[in-house]
Amino acid sequence: MPILLFIHGFATGPKIWQAQIREFSKDFHVVTDIEHVEHGSDVYLVGWSMGGWKALELWQEHHQKIKGLILVSAFAKYVRSDDYPCGTPMVLLRKLEKRFMSDYKDGMHYFYDLVFKDKKIHRLIDQLPVPEKHDVDRWFEKLRQEDMRELLPRINVPVLIIQGDQDPIVSPEAAEYLHGRIKDSELRVFAGVGHAPFLEKTREFNLTMRGFLAKNEN
Repeated sequence: MPILLFIHGFATGPKIWQAQIREFSKDFHVVTDIEHVEHGSDVYLVGWSMGGWKALELWQEHHQKIKGLILVSAFAKYVRSDDYPCGTPMVLLRKLEKRFMSDYKDGMHYFYDLVFKDKKIHRLIDQLPVPEKHDVDRWFEKLRQEDMRELLPRINVPVLIIQGDQDPIVSPEAAEYLHGRIKDSELRVFAGVGHAPFLEKTREFNLTMRGFLAKNEN
């Protein structure tokens, strides 16, 4: 049975994927622990937001085991630069960082207000461990510096890119950038959807993902 590894994004946890875990456990060995990649084969990686970077890193390290990638609200580089106009302006990232560093819980609520239309998701904040300050520093340093654009043309497995057209965290142009540089990729843009399409349009997301998996399993 193929492995389906779900990788969550910044300041969330595996519980964010509950609806997908229920949906796909019938047909796949569904996991949220990246160690399963090292010991398994026929792995599909599903990376959301910053988790998309982890999916790309895992493909680079274990490409012989990876059958496909599903990149959700993902990006190769986060911050805008002269040669990457589809990134997020540095001033907005610094604003978010300042909120987190001055009051972590306040920063989390501010971030969740941006990301999740369903305010019930805010309950997840109290279930997550409060990280050390140096870990928060490391998150933001990664967002400022990480650049995986050179990797994209080397990806040789099927890739599904899913993006909301109303995403306040990652621009649709970032998804188009991925699509234009990954050879065997398809892009699905969800209308009226923000940063978490798997929560905002769960049925459409699951059907889109299931179609991609079925096509590559046959």
